[in-house]
Amino acid sequence: MLASGGLTGCASLAGVPGPARPNVVTYRVVGRDTLRAHIFAGRPSDASPRAAVLLLHGGGWSAGSAEWVYEAARQFAAAGFVAVAVEYRLSDSTHTPIEALEDVCAGIVWARAHADSLGFARDRVAGYGVSAGGHLAAATVTVGCPFAALNRGFDALALLSPALDVERDAHFARLLRGRATAAALSPIAQATTSMPPTMIVQGDRDTLTPLAGAQRFCLNITMTRGRCELRVYSELGHLLTRNLAEQESQFDPDPVARADGLARQIAFVLSVWP
Repeated sequence: MLASGGLTGCASLAGVPGPARPNVVTYRVVGRDTLRAHIFAGRPSDASPRAAVLLLHGGGWSAGSAEWVYEAARQFAAAGFVAVAVEYRLSDSTHTPIEALEDVCAGIVWARAHADSLGFARDRVAGYGVSAGGHLAAATVTVGCPFAALNRGFDALALLSPALDVERDAHFARLLRGRATAAALSPIAQATTSMPPTMIVQGDRDTLTPLAGAQRFCLNITMTRGRCELRVYSELGHLLTRNLAEQESQFDPDPVARADGLARQIAFVLSVWP
């Protein structure tokens, strides 16, 4: 496990343009809900099989859109990945985070089924998750996907300010509407001994998804001889915001830290499949 508060010159990919517009296709239809995959396909750097990165936006499980992770998707595509921003059902009077997790799991199945046509190896599917999206990405390999024997979840994780410890999160519990306990959907509470390589980027002053959760999650992985890297940025809050007084909506992300963190996550995923 690696923790550091400093910044170095690792943001070299930040200025590299990826594909400007995605190819948007439907990957799942559930009742009246049509869910789409926004595909950014970068050029491969060599003839070896590429990897895919499925990107999951944040928004507290009840807000947000795939466009929120477009910039990160472009950066992953510029590095040679097939980057896919995935829509999932948002929590409302009908839907809960349970449906969102089902959608993400279905997105993984869809991606692997189309690996040949999209140009990547089906056993190289990483999940990039932001805040609530980080919870969903981690939940695919801890809580597990439906028909887990056929869908093991993501093969690697790159998470930004992820919600990993939701067992005592009152907001998350309300969204579940009594259909499950928060502990049953908590990546830390449902920790497993078989975890994929994971990298977490976190601010040490995060009040929404506190650093302690990321530290425990990473420690659980390394104690079972897994690989986890935790990059901590000093004096920054949720999503690396500089506004520590209001971290839920008035974001003021530190541009150097955000670029550095994303560049490190891209390098990390590249190192998983060198």
